[in-house]
Amino acid sequence: MRTILRSLFVLFLLAGLTALGAQTTLAYDTDPEPIRVVIEPDGNQMLFAQDEFTAKAGQEITLVFKNTATSPAMVHNVVILNDNDDATINRVGQAALTASDNEYVPEDDAIIGATALAKPGETVEVTFTAPSEPGKYSYVCTFPGHYSMMRGTLTIQ
Repeated sequence: MRTILRSLFVLFLLAGLTALGAQTTLAYDTDPEPIRVVIEPDGNQMLFAQDEFTAKAGQEITLVFKNTATSPAMVHNVVILNDNDDATINRVGQAALTASDNEYVPEDDAIIGATALAKPGETVEVTFTAPSEPGKYSYVCTFPGHYSMMRGTLTIQ
């Protein structure tokens, strides 16, 4: 009788664990964890010290721009674009010249995220969702005259 009771106990225990495992699998969250990326300028040059970073498709990204430059002329922002095309970068960079009222961030469908301008010593950030398609995407500084040199690449896996 004891053997039968033990066998039934083990059987019910295994059935319960199997059901629990099935529930865990069904409830599994496949969304990638949010990430935080810190970018700085390369000294007083019009270059990003971190000119590339990687994220997963659809991942929430908080991009922190820490302006460590010391020259008062080195005001920067970070504008993330939805492609890696030079024509898009040039169009957005040129349009930024007339967008001083919006911190040199023009209205353009290619922009998926943008920080505010940061003077030397300031830190700004923006949170955005990474593109859903794997590939390479650009980020640039759109302060007048900077976009041609101050570029980076966001790689989406």
